Amino acid sequence: MALAKFEREWAASGKGCLGKAADDEPVFILRGQDALAEDLVREWAARFAAHRGQDHRKTQEALYLADQMAKWPTRKFPD
Repeated sequence: MALAKFEREWAASGKGCLGKAADDEPVFILRGQDALAEDLVREWAARFAAHRGQDHRKTQEALYLADQMAKWPTRKFPD
C-alpha cells in the first residue's frame, strides 16, 4: 500500500517511484482526499491492465488504493 509516510521514507532512501525519479522528472501525485483520485486511479489501472494483463500486481495494487481512496473520510476537489 502506498501511504504517504512510507513513500517519503522510500524516496529518502532512493526506493519507490519517487526515489527512482530523476530530480528533473515530472511527477503527478494524487491524494486520498482528492474527489477525482479514485476514478483516475481506476482508469489508470484499466489502461495498464489492457497493456500488461489483468492479473498484474500493479493493477491489483492500484485498484486496492482506489478502494482506500473511496473510503477516505474527507474528500474534496483539489485547491
